[in-house]
Amino acid sequence: MDIFGEDFMREKNKIFVLALTICLLLNVSSFAASNFNYTAPQQQTSNSNLQGYALFVPAGVTCSAVLSQEVNSLSAVVGQTVNAILTEDFVYNGQTIASSGSTIMGTVVENKKASFGNRNAKMQIRFTAIRTPYNNIIPISAVIATNDSTGVLKGGTAADSAKEYAKDTVIGAGSGAALGTAMGALSGGSVGRGAVYGTAVGAGIGLIKRTIDKGENIVIPANSQINLLFDQPITITAQ
Repeated sequence: MDIFGEDFMREKNKIFVLALTICLLLNVSSFAASNFNYTAPQQQTSNSNLQGYALFVPAGVTCSAVLSQEVNSLSAVVGQTVNAILTEDFVYNGQTIASSGSTIMGTVVENKKASFGNRNAKMQIRFTAIRTPYNNIIPISAVIATNDSTGVLKGGTAADSAKEYAKDTVIGAGSGAALGTAMGALSGGSVGRGAVYGTAVGAGIGLIKRTIDKGENIVIPANSQINLLFDQPITITAQ
């Protein structure tokens, strides 16, 4: 009986130790799980790196573009759309503002056709936005660069106009002088006196020709390269 009793006690102890070990292992696993926090890494997007990033372009900067269509003061109307295309990246201070292929969108804001009296045409086109190939819109304020930085295009120049006026007047005066000389001789009067009268008449003829002559219109063919002047700063902020 003692032998069986000892075996029974040994088996009982083994079972107790095994049960105690299992309990300890379960408690350790539960404790470890309750104190372990796993945070999944967040996937970065292309915009996260640009958040709060701003690009600034001051007024006075220029860039080149190509007209998508002909600009003609004879047929243009105020409000007409005029677009130009960037043929290369618009870069300022090492930063790309708009990539090649972007569309610069503008409208005709002023147009006066050429008229008689050598009044040349006047036109202004204002560009208000750049649409990138990714369909992003960048608000801008720009005009076609001119010598006086106003963006007002003019048919001909003041110098050419004055030169043509002088030429017309001289031609008219010369013709009048010759006519006056002939008239003076034929009328039996003094040659000098007839020439004076004829010169005055000829000058009037030159002035009349000047009044009848029409000024020059503005014609810029399609695919012409133009320089754009940004007359207001550009600010681009990534959201």
